[in-house]
Amino acid sequence: MEQVTYWKKEIETAPRGKLEELQLARFKERMQYVYDRSPMYKRKYDRAGIKPSDIRTLDDIQHVPFTVKEDLRESQAKHPPWGDFFCIPPEESVRVFQTTGTSGIPVKIYLNKNDWTVHLYEQFMHHMHGYGIKTSDILFVPFGYGIYIAWWVFQAAMEQAGVTIVPGGAQSSQDRVRSIFEWKATVVCGTPTYLIYLADTAKKMGRPLVDAAVRIVVSGGEPGGNVPSTKKVLEELWGAKCYDDIGSTEISTFGFECVAQKGTHVIESLFYAECLDPDTLKPVPDGEVGELVLSNIHAESMPLLRFRIKDLVRFNKETCDCGRTFLRLDGGVLGRSDDMFQFAGVNIFPSAIENFVRDVEEFSNEYQLVVPKTRSGKRLKIRVEPVSSEISKEGMDQAVQHFIETVRQRITITPDVEVVERGKLPRFELKANRLIRED
Repeated sequence: MEQVTYWKKEIETAPRGKLEELQLARFKERMQYVYDRSPMYKRKYDRAGIKPSDIRTLDDIQHVPFTVKEDLRESQAKHPPWGDFFCIPPEESVRVFQTTGTSGIPVKIYLNKNDWTVHLYEQFMHHMHGYGIKTSDILFVPFGYGIYIAWWVFQAAMEQAGVTIVPGGAQSSQDRVRSIFEWKATVVCGTPTYLIYLADTAKKMGRPLVDAAVRIVVSGGEPGGNVPSTKKVLEELWGAKCYDDIGSTEISTFGFECVAQKGTHVIESLFYAECLDPDTLKPVPDGEVGELVLSNIHAESMPLLRFRIKDLVRFNKETCDCGRTFLRLDGGVLGRSDDMFQFAGVNIFPSAIENFVRDVEEFSNEYQLVVPKTRSGKRLKIRVEPVSSEISKEGMDQAVQHFIETVRQRITITPDVEVVERGKLPRFELKANRLIRED
């Protein structure tokens, strides 16, 4: 294991009782804060007949109404352009972003100076120390200036901490590969999908990234960084350690993987996390899969409380090998409750299929899932492509049969597998969309 460093060791290694005392105090303070400052939250809590003074224990938080993305969309539709869920006036903002809109109308957000330069910096210092990034590192950021928050805060916080930043926007993937070598980058960030694509591009150029100076890749934006086969692929392609980063535009980035690589830590001093049954919305025991519900208990601009982020996770509150007592999400984000689908009576996570695909040497790292209509009589279809045009038809047929058998044994369904020409499946620079639901 790499050397362990901490941002604030006392709180990161605190006994659970002390952490929970801190979380309760901060939740109560933030609930009073949003009740006093956010019309949306005052309306929500008054309607539910609950007040901040009603919260005396962490169990009492279960009586607080949830916040969902649709609340934010509805607020902005009725009170354009910003809505009435913010706790500060727009003239205090210094940065604006919006969600990607992959699941509906984009939500606009803004952040004040304290959130941008103080609170987000505090969050990402946990990430920096968790990954083992040093001020002597050189961070290459392969994304352009835009309205989406992805990697913006990571770059800003690392820069504020003293890490050298090499901006990689407005470049082709080939030019980005050249920049990684030319600037001797030691840290690179990106979605798992794009990091794999960038490494594949480098190999085609005859400049494999294992020969670069990169020692850390930080992946986020989609499940994958903690999918075992994907993590293995990334670390082999880059010759570097791969660490997971979890967050969303609305709730902010709340989770980091440490050098022990035993799951993704939630920054519990800044966020209160719950793991609930997606159907009953009641807590599930540690170790069982549930939907992650988060409360931001430190932000000023829009501290969302009991936000249903829709990620499916598994809690582990045992002390990590790194010494941190912050809870871990075993396997990181396992998938999304709205991406999970049921087929032939089986709940299926796309990340599970990803794990199987990337374990097959003959397949490239790209794939698609085509989910047929209910009662159509069709099988689940998985589209794959060969990793090389030199693989024989016989070799590919054998790989497909082995893959089908693996899926059948592991999740008890027998899929149809369609092999398409290499390069035909879409590549993604930001979030990948590999799930196709037939109408």
